[in-house]
Amino acid sequence: MQATQALPERKKPSPLYLLILGALLLYLSAVILRTFFPFSTLTDTVVLFYRQDMWLLPAEVGLLLLACVRLPEKGSRLALVGSAPLLAASGLLLVCYAGSKWLLCGYALSRDEAMAVFDSRIFGAGHLVQPLPTLWQSHAAALNTMYMLSAAHPVAWVSAYLPMSAALRTLVGMFADPALTGPLMVGIGAILLWRCARLLWPDDREAAVVALLLYVTSAQVLFAGMTAFAMPAHLAFNLLWLWLFLLNRRIADLSALLVAFVATGLHQPLFHPLFAAPFLFILLRDRDWPRAALYAIEYAAICLFWLEWPNWMQHLVTGASAVSAPAGTDYFSRLFLTLAKGDPDRWQDMGANLLRFVAWQPLLLLPLMAAGLAAVRHERFAGALAAGVILTVLIMLVILPSQGHGFGYRYLHGLIGSSILLAVYGWRWLVAECTWFRPLLVRTSLAGLIVVLPLQAWMAHDFYADYAKIDRRISASGADYFITGPNDVPYTKDLVVNRPDLSNRPIRLLAPGVDSSLIQSICRSGARVAMPTGALYHPIETYFLLAHQTRADTLIAELSPRLKTAGCTVERLDVK
Repeated sequence: MQATQALPERKKPSPLYLLILGALLLYLSAVILRTFFPFSTLTDTVVLFYRQDMWLLPAEVGLLLLACVRLPEKGSRLALVGSAPLLAASGLLLVCYAGSKWLLCGYALSRDEAMAVFDSRIFGAGHLVQPLPTLWQSHAAALNTMYMLSAAHPVAWVSAYLPMSAALRTLVGMFADPALTGPLMVGIGAILLWRCARLLWPDDREAAVVALLLYVTSAQVLFAGMTAFAMPAHLAFNLLWLWLFLLNRRIADLSALLVAFVATGLHQPLFHPLFAAPFLFILLRDRDWPRAALYAIEYAAICLFWLEWPNWMQHLVTGASAVSAPAGTDYFSRLFLTLAKGDPDRWQDMGANLLRFVAWQPLLLLPLMAAGLAAVRHERFAGALAAGVILTVLIMLVILPSQGHGFGYRYLHGLIGSSILLAVYGWRWLVAECTWFRPLLVRTSLAGLIVVLPLQAWMAHDFYADYAKIDRRISASGADYFITGPNDVPYTKDLVVNRPDLSNRPIRLLAPGVDSSLIQSICRSGARVAMPTGALYHPIETYFLLAHQTRADTLIAELSPRLKTAGCTVERLDVK
């Protein structure tokens, strides 16, 4: 009797399949949750989620599913020519610079961007703060002092941010267009990420190729590089610090501390220390006491210096007559005021932030990062990479859960390098068992560049274009002054941006700060004052899906009689 042939044992599901399935479920659950269970409050972050990311996530889910169809069993190792990092950096620089001019209309939309440009002009003129004319010392609030160092009667003004991002912009402006600052940081970041990957995996050149590919296809990296935000510099300087740290030489450590000084002073003093702290913890675990002591002492000095910076600038802003700085000048009082105020929308804002981060990253970054977490238990460097990301999310959840404007989640921007290197840990684990993961990465990268990136470019342009057009309309009005309400439509306050020396015309003013005394001063010589109509702001209402607002027209009716009585000519600024 012939023996019954045993059935072949059914192959167990690959960890890769389970990983991709988990990522798909996460994407889909996010889309379903936000579609059928809306956010309770339309904060800035949530509005942008609805306008952009709610449409990006389903598209990315579909592309990820399509990329998994009929994958070949094997794939060749990924390789690039030796000059690939330099070519990638050059390409990124050109794309980001062109995008800043065309996609983002050469416009600094957010207040953070405007403050970087504002401070760079002060530094470029050879000042630490810009002196204010006597008239405006009593009416500075009308000029829009949001995110400025505050004072009742300032003799000068400057932003409340740390200066190094604006200083970089000033330095670039000495030789080229200051708008090249972000693109340069993006290009430099590509080279530094490649070098970090080569140091981590010297025998695996493919790891560096994967890291560079994920960096080049990150929409958050690309579009942030088109802006005046400090975030591209945060990413580049964090990667420069990490490369020097990995070299583990005395001269490299001393250089890393100089980099840390600049990185901590770029924008806010918190972001770089949160990135670096987990790596310094490795030194303690290794009992590398001399190196740990060097970093500890230097970081203490760096943090003390930058924490004192606002107080030093405050003395220049208020002048010799000031007795004490107002609350909120130093970082500790700002922190206490923020925590005391609270934020009931913190959880929904952070949820939207993380979904936005996923939506503006390469399709496979999240699955690869999830796989990389498996390396945390036996690779302490992978643990440090993950800890920096988690620590930043937790701290920002407590102190500043809303990011306002931005592409993706910009408070994690300096950690994109960490996210990519953690993803490479996951890549090395997955590709060892499933070589067909290589063609999957190529497919998803091409799908991101060909399908998702153009969609994101359209969204970025759509957000910036209306504000840029209105800004140009204001500048071309020929008026001496422009007065608007701060809340006529979303972000009209951000249209009130003046040059530090007030050489711009019209000088832009916020209506609540325009009191009788200021009216008498500016109208004495018969100045021309332009005020926006509701029709001028209609494109912004359309973008935010708002009903027609009447605040701008009401302000004209209320304020123009007072201006005319004082001698001004009032013009209604309408669409052309």
